[in-house]
Amino acid sequence: PCLLQVQAEGDDNSCVTFVLHEEDHTLGNALRYMVMKNPEVEFCGYSITHPSESKINFRIQTRGECGYTCVCVCVCVCVTN
Repeated sequence: PCLLQVQAEGDDNSCVTFVLHEEDHTLGNALRYMVMKNPEVEFCGYSITHPSESKINFRIQTRGECGYTCVCVCVCVCVTN
């Protein structure tokens, strides 16, 4: 799969990490920029696991009232418009 969702155990709907395969800084930085425009986002960042691997770990943490699912939908709508 191109996208995996990694979430800690429990009911915490405010943070999630996605693993995006076959991607690099181009998509990571653009997504981080779009996600951080949402005022409900407390933290957003990404890391490249290793220079020889083409995958990124992308983390979103919200303030709690609006979960990460809401933020992801908003970003998708903004990117497609």
